This record gives sequence, structure tokens and C-alpha cells, in this order.
Amino acid sequence: MEHAGTQPEMQQIQQLLYPQGTVLTVYRYLTVFLLLLGLVVALAPADYMEELGFDLADKLMHLTAFFGFGFLLGRATEQDFWRWQLPVLLGYGALIEILQAFTPWRSFSVADFIADGLGVLLYWGLAGYWLRRQKQRA
Repeated sequence: MEHAGTQPEMQQIQQLLYPQGTVLTVYRYLTVFLLLLGLVVALAPADYMEELGFDLADKLMHLTAFFGFGFLLGRATEQDFWRWQLPVLLGYGALIEILQAFTPWRSFSVADFIADGLGVLLYWGLAGYWLRRQKQRA
């Protein structure tokens, strides 16, 4: 027997996971804008990071940014995570690191790339957990 309100709750979950219309368009433009902004920031001189010594803050920024990119890309497209979203975001992270190798003020960093990947995987893990919890409640 279904609980009262189950259908509306599932519709809300579907709307959050797979936005339509104007909301979908906004997610798509926001995703592209923030990816381009991230590229500009990643290629800009970063003297302030040297002042911090060990750049743990930089790794947390990478993790957080790619968590956000994972969320946005997940809303902007219904493409499969493992076959499309993860490769796109890892390719973007690799592109940033490769381009940084060609700038005199930045450098290629495997640790940054790993932090990027961990951010995307953290998004995937938390989103999957949240979705399972929502389905159990419905």
C-alpha cells in the first residue's frame, strides 16, 4: 500500500534530478559559464597560493569546484555519469593541468588532477546516497 503523498514526492525528486524547460536551460548556461570561468581562474597567476606554503587550500578548492561542476553537469544533462559526465569532467581537469604547464606562473600538478577527480566522485557518491534515501522515504 502506498503512503499518501508518495507521487508528489517522487515528482519533486524527478524535477530536481531532471529539470525541464527554463530551469534546464539555466543549468546548461550556468555550467558552461562556470567551466569557462574556472578555466580563466586556473590559468591566472596564483601568487597568493605560494604564501600559504603547502597548498592544502588549493586541493580543497579543486575538490569543491569539481564537486560543483559534477552537480551542475548532472542537472544540465541526462547523459550517463560513467560514460559521459565523468570523462568530460576529468578531461576538463586534465586540460587545465596541461594548459597550466605552458604558463610561466603555473605548473602541471597530478595532485590537483586527483583532487578534481575526488570532487566529482564525492558528488557521485553523495548524490547516489541522497537518491537512495529519497526512494526509501517515498
